[in-house]
Order: sequence, then C-alpha cells, then structure tokens
Amino acid sequence: MKKYQTYYTGVEIMEHYQISERTLRYRLATLKKKYKGQHTLLSKQKHIWRIHNSILEHFESKRKNL
Repeated sequence: MKKYQTYYTGVEIMEHYQISERTLRYRLATLKKKYKGQHTLLSKQKHIWRIHNSILEHFESKRKNL
C-alpha cells in the first residue's frame, strides 16, 4: 500500500504540475486570501510553504493542451 504525502512544498508542486515559480507565487497569493485563518491547509514555516493535498487542484493547468 502506497502512503501519500499530506503536505507538499512549493518545489514539489512546481515539479509535479510543471508550472513556473512565478505561476506558483501568483496562485499562492490568491489561495492565501481564500484560506486565510485555515493554517492546516496552507501555511508557511521558515520560508517554505506547506500545502495540504486537498487543495492541490488549484495548481493544475488552467488551459488544456489539445
């Protein structure tokens, strides 16, 4: 049985979703407003973002490649 991670870092999300650092920063800025006060979903510890696996769908590509 494979155990999935609960929290991901920004670097792991950039590699998995193939997005740039600028795109990651932009999406984190919008998500920070949306999930304000919910530190279990999105938090920053020592300059490293901790992103819960339940909100990863916000980092998927907005456009579908044809």
